[in-house]
Order: sequence, then structure tokens, then C-alpha cells
Amino acid sequence: MNITPRQITVGQSLPTPPPPLTPSEELLRVRLSRILDDGTQTLGIMDVLGTDENQILFSLATVELPYKGNQPKVSCIPTDNYRVVSYATGKWGNCFWLIGNEKGNYVENQISGDGFTRGSILIHAGSKATSNLQGCISPGLKFNAQTNQRGNQKGTGMYYLSPSKEQSKQAMNRLVSTLWNIGSFKMEINDIDDLRTQNINYSSYERFERLALSKNLLPNPYTGPK
Repeated sequence: MNITPRQITVGQSLPTPPPPLTPSEELLRVRLSRILDDGTQTLGIMDVLGTDENQILFSLATVELPYKGNQPKVSCIPTDNYRVVSYATGKWGNCFWLIGNEKGNYVENQISGDGFTRGSILIHAGSKATSNLQGCISPGLKFNAQTNQRGNQKGTGMYYLSPSKEQSKQAMNRLVSTLWNIGSFKMEINDIDDLRTQNINYSSYERFERLALSKNLLPNPYTGPK
């Protein structure tokens, strides 16, 4: 796996995206299946779909905050159907903005569920479920399979900071290069499993590992120095 050092700006050479499509024109282009929420982080598989809304073009690993009832800043967002638009920010570069969900009747910049309404939820680069994620979704090339992490954070990429951040930016660039010029699309978030409700030893992550391996999101082959 080739890692580009100091890859800071995502999608910097892309043109301004076209305006969002009307909801009736939008296609389902992303399906996010959450495969582990252990109370410190939520890990998932993001399938990027073709225009037939079925063919999987490629899959990415994702990390989010754990689910805490959709509370702003401390929880990931609810499972639901979403509208997503291409969006540029000074902090994150070119990314994607989840502008509304079905439970909230797709009201712009209102993500509703479990009694809370929140906004400013993005898909942007990031490799760990730290507090500054605030409910956003961060993709990576593969999950982190290492054990030398700070606390319980594993997330995506290798090691805690570098090259995990560079891997996440490369994953984000792949996502942006595929979907940026569409303007807007639909995204589905669902749960495959939650290990907190199963009789599974958390330390083994057996089901998580099996699902990640099936998508070639484990093992992470990077073996260079930290």
C-alpha cells in the first residue's frame, strides 16, 4: 500500500460541484453498514455503489462515535436514509454534507431521531473516534489491526496518528473522485450487528473481523515505521 506523506488537502484540484439534484433524481450511491459499536467507537463498512444502485464499486472502512441516542457532539447519527451533497470547507477540504434524513422529512441541515435534532454532519477525513468527530463519518482504506493504541481507540489506518491520517485522506480522495461531480445522492445507514447485545468476547471481535475480512478491509498490510 503506497502512502503519500503529508497529504493535507482533499480533492484540491476538483471543480466546484454542480448544484444538488432534486430528491427524485438522486440515486442510492452509498450504503454504510455498521458492524461494531463497543461503546467507545462505531466501525462500519461503506460500500460505494454504481449508478444501478446495486453494484459495489469499492468498499471503505469507517469510524464514528458510539451511538448515544443521537445526542449532539457525543453520538453518531441514527440508522436511516439520508440526502448527501458535495461540500467544500476550509478545514476539511472537499467532502460531503448529510443535509437531511427520512425521519426528519429531509428538512435541510436537520438530522432527526430519538428526540434530538442536529446539523453540520459531514463525511470527512479522520481516523479515530475522538471528541472532535462530533457525529461525522470518517472513511479509511482499512481497519486498524494493531494493539499499540491509546486507550481503546483503534479506528482505521495504522498506528494512532501517522500514517492513519494519510490513509484516511487517501480514502476520502477516492470517495470524492467518484461522487463529487454528481452534486447529490442518497445514502443508507444500517446496523449489521452490535456486539454489546451479543454473547461475544469483546476482545476477540470475531464477527467484526469476519465481516471486515470478507470486504478486504483487514488485514492492514502497512508495515513501515510509525
